[in-house]
Amino acid sequence: MKSVLTISVITFVLIFGGVVVISSQLSKVANGGTNPELTPEDYAAAERVFHDMAVERDRIQQDKEELLALRSAVTVQEQVLEQGRESLLAVIKKLDQKQQEYVEERERSATKLAKMYEAMKPQQAAPIISGLELDIILDIMGRMKERPAAKILAKMDPGLAAQVSTRMSLKGTG
Repeated sequence: MKSVLTISVITFVLIFGGVVVISSQLSKVANGGTNPELTPEDYAAAERVFHDMAVERDRIQQDKEELLALRSAVTVQEQVLEQGRESLLAVIKKLDQKQQEYVEERERSATKLAKMYEAMKPQQAAPIISGLELDIILDIMGRMKERPAAKILAKMDPGLAAQVSTRMSLKGTG
């Protein structure tokens, strides 16, 4: 688009320069100067130059209007994108808050369950804990004191107890 505009400006300057030369000769004639002896072809050429200049001016004006319209459209799109960005940031902030609340609630819940299972007899707690998912078992057992956790672990199925022990050792807990 810039190269078209540059070429248009250069063409305009050349045409305008020709018009200036012809008009200066015409003004000399009008002021009583010497007759440059312009031929009808010269007048026809001048008319073509004027016509070409008018066409070029109209085309440049049209290009200018298109550029202004595109600039306006880009501005609107930038505003829409900025609003979308702000909306996404707000959603991300809410999600982060909800995730933090979830983590805190899970921590409180696991701590509460650990205390409850510590208070129970190991033969009562072991079958209940064994029915939970492994990650939950690890959360609960990791929060328990060593002695009650060991007693419950001893009452669990040996295969599950081995899995729990292995995972706890990998996590560095217990």
